[in-house]
This record gives sequence, structure tokens and C-alpha cells, in this order.
Amino acid sequence: IIGRAQRIPGFQTESLTPIAPPLWACFRQLSGKEVYAAMSVQSTEEVQFVINWRDDITTRHIVRYKGVDYDITRVDTFEGYKQDLTLYAKKKR
Repeated sequence: IIGRAQRIPGFQTESLTPIAPPLWACFRQLSGKEVYAAMSVQSTEEVQFVINWRDDITTRHIVRYKGVDYDITRVDTFEGYKQDLTLYAKKKR
């Protein structure tokens, strides 16, 4: 899990900093769709990660899985149980 950190106050520079050591995750591809826009094909890939419960993960974070970065789009706490955390994400372009 990677967080975005602004290194220099007042500037638009942004870096990615790990907020947790590598951890176990169940990975599942939910869907893939192609969007035809501006005479080009753009694909989006939606995935799901299930990790051990943490209270510090938000949609501002990124998941890096096998060298590919995914933007977290939704964090599902499954009715408030503090056992697993389901993260829905889209592959970064």
C-alpha cells in the first residue's frame, strides 16, 4: 500500500511512499472494458484486493501489485467487521 506525499510545501510535486510493508492480499480481476474515445481504444481494468483489516487505508492510497499500480476507488469494511478489508481499484494509466 502506497500513500501520496507532497514533498515540497507550496509546489505540485508528489511522490509515492510505502505506508506498510508488503502484505498478504487476495487479488481478483472484476472486469475489463474498452472505451472508444478520440479514435483510440482505452482500456480500464477493475480489480479487487482483500487484505487484513487496517484502519489507515483510504481512496487516496495506491496498491502496487506485481509492479502495477492501482488507484483505490472504494474501501469496503464489510458491515464494520474488523477482520478483512476489501479494496476496489482501477489500474493506473
